[in-house]
Amino acid sequence: MEYRRRAEQSVSLLTVLAVWMVATMVLANDPSLPTPPQVLTSLVDAATGGYFWSEVTLSTFRVYLSYVIAVVVGIPLGLLIGRSELVEDLLFPSLEVLRPIPPIAWFPALTIILFSPENIVRFIIFLAAFFPILLNTIEGVHDVEEEYAQAASSLGASASQSLRHVVLPGALPSIYTGLVNAMGLAWVSLVAAEVLSSSGLGYFIWNAFTAGEYPNVVVGMITVGVLGYTSSVLVRWLGAQQLPWLQSAT
Repeated sequence: MEYRRRAEQSVSLLTVLAVWMVATMVLANDPSLPTPPQVLTSLVDAATGGYFWSEVTLSTFRVYLSYVIAVVVGIPLGLLIGRSELVEDLLFPSLEVLRPIPPIAWFPALTIILFSPENIVRFIIFLAAFFPILLNTIEGVHDVEEEYAQAASSLGASASQSLRHVVLPGALPSIYTGLVNAMGLAWVSLVAAEVLSSSGLGYFIWNAFTAGEYPNVVVGMITVGVLGYTSSVLVRWLGAQQLPWLQSAT
C-alpha cells in the first residue's frame, strides 16, 4: 500500500514535469519560458555558490522564527478566547477587523513603526501564520463538549487542570489543522515580504526576473516550494506524534 502511494505521488510530479516540457515546446520561440534542462543548469550553478545558500538559510530562519512566535501567541490566546466570553468580547472583534487585511498591506505602516526591514519581514510572516492558528484553536475549543469540562470539575479538577487535560486534548485536531495551514501561508507571505526587503529567496526571485534570468526565477520558485512542502511534512509528522489515532483512522 505504501509503495503504491509513493508511485502515485511520483506520477503527480512527473505529470507536472511533462506539462512543463510540452509548454516549452509549444512556446519554443518565447525565451522567457525556461526549459527544464536550463533550470537544472541554473540550479546546479546556484547550489555551488554561497550566495544562494545564504538566502535559503535566511528565508528558512525567518519563516521558522515567525512561525514559532505565532504558535506561542496564537494557541494560548485562542484557548483564552474560546473558554472565556469576556476575553472573546474584548479581543475577538478587533482581531476580526484586522484579519482580512493582507499581511503585505502592513508594510507601509510597519516601516514607520518597526523601522528595521528584518523586523518587518518577520512581522508579516507572523501575521500570515497567526490567524489560522488562532481561529482553529478557538474553533477547536468550541467543539469540545462543555459537559466534559463540567465532569472534570465535578471530579475535583481545577480550571487549569480541566483546560490542560480536557479542553486542550479535545481541541488538538483543530489546532493541528491550523498549524499545517499556517506553515503554508508563512511561506506564501515570505516571498512578497522579501521582495520589499531586498533579501532572501523572495528577493532572489524578483532580482532574477528584473535581470532577465528566467531560469533562476524558476529555481527560486522550486526552492520555496520544496522548503514549504518539507516544512508542512515536518508539522504533520509532529502532529502525528501527538494525535496517533487520527493517522490510524485515515
